[in-house]
Amino acid sequence: MVACVLTAGCTVSTNGTVVAAPTLGQAPRPVPTAALSSVLLSPREASSVVGASLSVASSRQGLYENRPLDDGCLVWGQAQRHTYEGSGWTAVRVEELRDRPDNADHIIYQAAVAFPDAASAQELFAGQEAAWSRCDDRRVDLRDPGDPDAHYWSLNTATEQRGVLTITRSQEDNPGWSCQRVMTVTNNVVVDLAACAMDVNDRGVELALLIVDKIAGE
Repeated sequence: MVACVLTAGCTVSTNGTVVAAPTLGQAPRPVPTAALSSVLLSPREASSVVGASLSVASSRQGLYENRPLDDGCLVWGQAQRHTYEGSGWTAVRVEELRDRPDNADHIIYQAAVAFPDAASAQELFAGQEAAWSRCDDRRVDLRDPGDPDAHYWSLNTATEQRGVLTITRSQEDNPGWSCQRVMTVTNNVVVDLAACAMDVNDRGVELALLIVDKIAGE
């Protein structure tokens, strides 16, 4: 039996025959840009998590451009240009899912952001851990441009568990309505998602991990 160290380019021996193992110990190939749309959840996949019939309300291939607070806090906004500026990202796919066009009970914003390699994606994620903590326990006015009325939301504390970053915002004038923002990274893709519903709990995490599973299958 030939000894084999678990590194790239290693060989193994089976029944006395040495066989090349070119992928043993290698990192997975980066997910190509063309695959980004396919790793997002279909309406059917997302519906199975939230318990409602969802459909695609909008889709885009660019980042959103909301403005942060003066100290840079923008944790409530997923797939924002401010978040990814200077990070080296190469492509993005974003979809909004709703159970109905107006006065929806379930809304999901899901984004897959590609980087040249896994190290670049991980670097972005590591920086966001500190950025999100600046928004802990804040009260923010998220009114739309031109809206004269304030719309206050309360943010809880950002947490990171097993490589999944989360924070939840709750709408003050609509008790129970909340949105969980989730970010995680796998391979060269950052999964950036928000799920909104009455008592949303950890549905955002469930959805994000389903996307992670789909990326692993690419």
